[in-house]
Amino acid sequence: MRRTLPVFALACLLLACSGEAPPESGADGAMEDEAAGAETMTLASVDIVEPANGATVEGSTVTVRLAVSGVRIVQAGDTTSGTGHHHLYLDADLTPIDQPVPAVPDQIVHMGDGSAEYVFENVAAGEHRLIAVVADGVHVPLDPWVVDTVTFTVR
Repeated sequence: MRRTLPVFALACLLLACSGEAPPESGADGAMEDEAAGAETMTLASVDIVEPANGATVEGSTVTVRLAVSGVRIVQAGDTTSGTGHHHLYLDADLTPIDQPVPAVPDQIVHMGDGSAEYVFENVAAGEHRLIAVVADGVHVPLDPWVVDTVTFTVR
């Protein structure tokens, strides 16, 4: 018994001096866990699936197909957090991120029905730039931007 006590004390001392911090607990630990979780969250993104960047489209009808991740696409007017709807800019510049996206016939299209596909008719021959933007229920772009851009040619 006399030998066991010093060995036990030495083991405790070595463990205490090992340099490893004890695991966090309590409110501070919970905050650190939340911060770590926030860092690993995936940011929302939108991808223009069609037309592909650099594609050539035959004829004046251009079908646009979109895909998203990290955000749920809903109808305009739905202001639920984590949701939005698509807007398309054809040969138009982005508007400020803190202002509602305007509607400009044949240039800036609101896809407020919650769809992920749109057809432009009578697109002139030549090179075009298409920008897809996801905005909230009142048409203000999500912050940070959820945007994708492609260029394509109509022949």
